Amino acid sequence: MTSIQELKSNFSLVQDLIDTDAKKSAATVWGRTSEFWEGIFSERSNFPSMVDFLAFRRADFGYGMADERQGELAREEEHARRTTEIFRQTIDPARITGLDESPLGAPFVFENFGALRSAAFWTNATTAIRINDLIDRHHTDATKALNVLEIGAGWGCVSHLLYQLLDIASYTIIDLPENLFLSTNYVAATQGARLVPLKMAGPSIDRIAPGSLAFGLPGCLPVVGQKYDVVINSFSLQEMDLATVESYFSWIADILAPGGVFLSFNSHGKAGVSKPSDYPLSGFRISELSMFRAYPTGLLNTIPYEMVLSSATDHAEFDGKTLDVLGCLIQFGLGENLKEICASFVARGIDQEAQLALNDLSGFFSSSRSDRTKALSLRAEQTLPAITSYLRAMDAFAADEMEAAKIAFSEAIRLQLRGFAKLRACAHIAIIDRRRELGQWDEDFDALFAYPELKRILEDSDSGPFKVQFNKIVSVNLGS
Repeated sequence: MTSIQELKSNFSLVQDLIDTDAKKSAATVWGRTSEFWEGIFSERSNFPSMVDFLAFRRADFGYGMADERQGELAREEEHARRTTEIFRQTIDPARITGLDESPLGAPFVFENFGALRSAAFWTNATTAIRINDLIDRHHTDATKALNVLEIGAGWGCVSHLLYQLLDIASYTIIDLPENLFLSTNYVAATQGARLVPLKMAGPSIDRIAPGSLAFGLPGCLPVVGQKYDVVINSFSLQEMDLATVESYFSWIADILAPGGVFLSFNSHGKAGVSKPSDYPLSGFRISELSMFRAYPTGLLNTIPYEMVLSSATDHAEFDGKTLDVLGCLIQFGLGENLKEICASFVARGIDQEAQLALNDLSGFFSSSRSDRTKALSLRAEQTLPAITSYLRAMDAFAADEMEAAKIAFSEAIRLQLRGFAKLRACAHIAIIDRRRELGQWDEDFDALFAYPELKRILEDSDSGPFKVQFNKIVSVNLGS
């Protein structure tokens, strides 16, 4: 870890770039601050002093970036245990605890699976390991030293962990000023990397030297000519307006190296992207599509889908209508039941019956109940029985037809509904039966502990939160 004197020098370098370029960057299409982040920045502390930075993870500087404070030590420990319970479902805990956590920032660490780690570490390590696995699977030469670009690096934890997992030639962080200050200083301090500021008025930078950590505000993109083997965005494209998203995709298409991959972990319906096909994917090939993480961090969270994108040399158009229905079905936690179909989709080999069933189910994503009822066709029921029963159950539940909902949820479980969708089905049945336990939940996952909000919902037999979420998900209106 870097010395105090080196840290002071880094602080000055990062602050100088922000002072010089912040206003100019904010005036560009890339540099706009979304409504979501305006709210976060207004509620939290930003730009820690040197003294604050040494213990920034004990304050609110990580608010909005998966490092929220819990208020007291006992709650911090329980939060870490809950987070561990959620993420051990996605990644083998031995792989997570095999990575180390920096003491910089004075994190709250607790022993789980034989290792002292923070809750945020478990969250970010799960992401970093997934990135590593996707690169191994999809980069044409994953054995080479990689030039990596992360758009929106939070406070820098994933970047720090990727240095432990990958052979990195250079790393670049592009972000808004408040986050760039934190992540750049954290990664530079933990990795001892040489800082390279990417200034808007500077000359074009076609090569970033090995061992460097480059950093810049979004407005600097036109001066960056480096080709990147890996481009990463986790959860921030979904918060941008559509013009910003389109501009980022256009730029990424230009700077993605041959054989490189663009990893997008995002969803829709939160800002400018109203449906999956709004992501401007022309010129890219989807190499992988799936639900991000086996279980989300919160019971009612919007669920991102991971897309691995590479340059499409044949310029073939992607199937936006099928992508839309798959992305919307993922919002209901159906990732496990969609694995084979998603694999067939990216291979452009969905069989005819499954394709016709998906075409029918696209009509389910409508604010009109008659349209949703029509979408649950006999063809869909015969081809995708567990999924169709589950959708029918949720539709009935939202309409207070509780007996019909219970029958359909039970049928979906009998038909091998899996993963988070199965948990949701069991929770709906418990609400209908006014039970405080998940009677049909038989998986090795303590869901009532992992999701305190679920425990409260069952104690109150409160159908409201699930109804609100259902209506939000289906209101995308794919058939319109």
